[in-house]
Amino acid sequence: MPARLLSSLLGVCLATPVFALKPMADQQLALVTGQAQGLRLTSEYDARIDSISYIDDDGVGANGSVGSLSLSPVRLFTPTNRPIEIDIEVKQVNGKKAVVFTNRDLPVELRVGSLAINGDSLGGVGQGNFAIANGDALVTRMYAGGDVGSGFTLDVLIPASMSFDAYYEDDGARLTNTLSFSDPRDANGGGLQLSDMTFDLEQDGLRIGVPQVSNGNFNIYNARLGDDVLNSLAFRNISIPDGGYWLIKNAEAANDIGIELDSRLPQGTALQLVYIAGAVGDNYPNAETHEFSADVALLSHLDVNGLRVNVDGERGLVLDFDRNTTTDGISGNLRMSNMVLQRSDRVGASSPVGLGTLDAQIHLSQNSFLQIEGH
Repeated sequence: MPARLLSSLLGVCLATPVFALKPMADQQLALVTGQAQGLRLTSEYDARIDSISYIDDDGVGANGSVGSLSLSPVRLFTPTNRPIEIDIEVKQVNGKKAVVFTNRDLPVELRVGSLAINGDSLGGVGQGNFAIANGDALVTRMYAGGDVGSGFTLDVLIPASMSFDAYYEDDGARLTNTLSFSDPRDANGGGLQLSDMTFDLEQDGLRIGVPQVSNGNFNIYNARLGDDVLNSLAFRNISIPDGGYWLIKNAEAANDIGIELDSRLPQGTALQLVYIAGAVGDNYPNAETHEFSADVALLSHLDVNGLRVNVDGERGLVLDFDRNTTTDGISGNLRMSNMVLQRSDRVGASSPVGLGTLDAQIHLSQNSFLQIEGH
């Protein structure tokens, strides 16, 4: 190869990267789009399970049958031509490495034909009609560490625009609620952010840290039988400080099968409770809906100690305590203040006379129990 040709080719090869790194004009940059690093999962599915059963081997009834809790049939699916879309990224969040899951649409439909205890049905349950505003997303962040350094931690950011329906159905009648996270009195408010929810396996069992919440909102709107609206509940300005937990343990007795639960909702937990009479629609608040509202606060920890959960072959699902353990039970100090009855469109516009304050020192002894059976 002639020397002049070789030198020319080398010159072109060496010069090409230099030309590629030259600054681009603003007009050229405007035509360039980028994509963040990570993984996107898009899926449609229709999963069907004939039956799911939990057998409590020690819950033997008088006839020798063991306790069981079953779901059948179960269907989990997405509507046609409306797939789930999840972005998965690993990035720095507040100075920590996190795996971030971003759901811009989560149109999951759940149908459980029958929830049964010992073969006796309680009815069917399900959820659907998921909605979220364009541009909003349900975001979950997962960090390593947990509470003691060997587990993991979750943050869940629920936007104000997210909502879905949940229902309970029995004997041909369906009770439906719309669950949402908006604040009807603040268009820029609402939503629910669950922070620092920890998961750790420790000597006593699985410890789950109650998430911290600041100014959260959660609504159970338009409880309805068919098209007839019964009422609504709203939990506004939810605040939960650090220090709460759920501790899920093995059964205390060596021969028992089941679980025990300890929990703490920390002192300082507070919210505004609102009971709403009348249908909640796009024009709420309005003259047709009326409210009872109260500020609810924990003046001490709300503690649950030694709650046992078993499925008994004779009695059904049983929640109780060890009657021989005097420290078992539920205790706490709760206060309800600023209790007001008012038309919803007048809230904030007038100052009605309150109904007073309720202060309750709660103590549920170890002799208490709850028994749930099908029919």
